[in-house]
Order: sequence, then C-alpha cells, then structure tokens
Amino acid sequence: MVSRLWNTIMLDVALHHVFIESKLDYIAYHSVISRYLAKQGSQLGDPAHAALSKRNLVSIALDTVDKPFEIPDVSSLVPDVHFMALAILTDRRSNFNLILPYLLMDRPSLTHLRLCWPPLGRSFSCTMTQVVITSVTHLHVARHPYASLNAILALFPNVTHLRLGTPCFLKDLVPYMTAVRSLILDAPPNFSIHSPTRSSRVPFFPSSVPLWNISAALENGLMQANRRAPRKIILNAGMADSEQTIAELTQSCQQCGIQLECRRIYPPSWQPSSVEPCRWDYGAWS
Repeated sequence: MVSRLWNTIMLDVALHHVFIESKLDYIAYHSVISRYLAKQGSQLGDPAHAALSKRNLVSIALDTVDKPFEIPDVSSLVPDVHFMALAILTDRRSNFNLILPYLLMDRPSLTHLRLCWPPLGRSFSCTMTQVVITSVTHLHVARHPYASLNAILALFPNVTHLRLGTPCFLKDLVPYMTAVRSLILDAPPNFSIHSPTRSSRVPFFPSSVPLWNISAALENGLMQANRRAPRKIILNAGMADSEQTIAELTQSCQQCGIQLECRRIYPPSWQPSSVEPCRWDYGAWS
C-alpha cells in the first residue's frame, strides 16, 4: 500500500512535465490535477493551482481536424509555468487571437516559449492583435507563417534569446529584435518552401544559409541596439555548406562586434520533413 505522502510526491513529480496532445491527454490531466488540488483543499483556478507548476513544463499540441477540445478549456488547466511548447498541428489561423489571451497572457512566470505552425504557404498571414507578452525572454519559433514573423516577434519585445527555424530575410526583422543578444538560425540543406497545392512549383535550395541574408541584416543594424552587451549568432548549417561563405559571414559579424559560431549539424543526405517535433527542445538555446 502506498502512503499518502508518497502518493502526493509521485503526483508532484508527474506534474513537472505535462503533455496535452489529444483529447485523452486533456481528460487524464484534468482528472489528475483535480485530484492533486483536492488533496490540498483547493481546486482549478485557485492560487494553489496558479503556483503549481512555476518550475515546470507544459507542452500543448492544438489540432482542429476533429476539434477535440477548445483553447479556453485547455487554458483553464495550464498553471503559471516557466516553460511552454505550443504546437499548432493544423491550420488554426482564425484562432491565433484566442491562443494569445488564453494561453500566453497572465502568466508572469512564462519565460521560455516554443511556437511551431504547420507547413503553410508563403502567402499565409496570421491576424495579430495588440497584445504584448513581456515575460518571455527565450523564444523558439520552430516554424512560422511566412508573412507573419515580424508581427509574431512584435508580441515579445523582451526576448533576449531567439531561435528561428525557417529561413527568411533577417533585415526585415531588425526593428523587432532590439533586445536580442543571442540568435540561433537553423539553415538546413535541401530546403524547400512549402506549397499549399501540388500543382504549385516548390522553390528548392541546396543550401539555406544565403536565404537568411545575414550580411544585409547586419548592414541594417541587426543586434546592434546595445553594442556593450556580448552578442552571438549561432548558425546551424550543413556539413556541405561553403567554407568561404561561412568565413565571409564570420568576418562581417566580427566587424559589428558579434561572434558567429557555425555548427555543421546537418549531414549532406539530410532531407526536410513536414513533421516538426511538437515537444520541448532543451537544447534550443545552447
């Protein structure tokens, strides 16, 4: 027979990492969290619930194919966490204005956030609001709607550590990255831009390093708002990327007082996938 104290300890440990990725997960977590709070004479929405997971991680996958659960329902279960991974598995463009107020606002402890959209066409654009999330300092945008990254970054003005997973023109993002001092750019080989229709021609690039247009971004003031602070760009490139290209980028960064570290993590045989891991990447900013 398990003692009450040990049962409480096991529940506390189990709630350190929460993954809500299906209707069954939602039902199970609702049951567990309600039972956990009941043992403390509390319930959902009480201060005990809000403070429950300040040191914990919540990973949420939103899928609207069958509309298994609604955003407000999920939000009611999520306490004030430090780490959140939010994966939008299907097209949810009309509901992003719900994600912001329900899942991201009023969480002062939320400092680390990972966002990932499904593969979307270049013309896709999110409808953004005037909401500002000031608590987030570490942001990982694994995949984003092509035309909306500047609007997304504008929501998080205090981000100091930023990782971007989809190549784009950095120079267009400079005004929204004034606080960033650590920037990680994923530049995989064999990169293609998703096309919403099979008949559309898909642009293909053997190397995606040039797509970031880092030199032009530096000329436009990338990471130069605070020259006194140490600044670093980590470029996750392919093993077959040109040494000359990397050397030229390194020199351009040095001239701006920025350290460039190139990590050749993608093998030549690497192939892109439309499936992006939904869960948290603990090495996102290391």
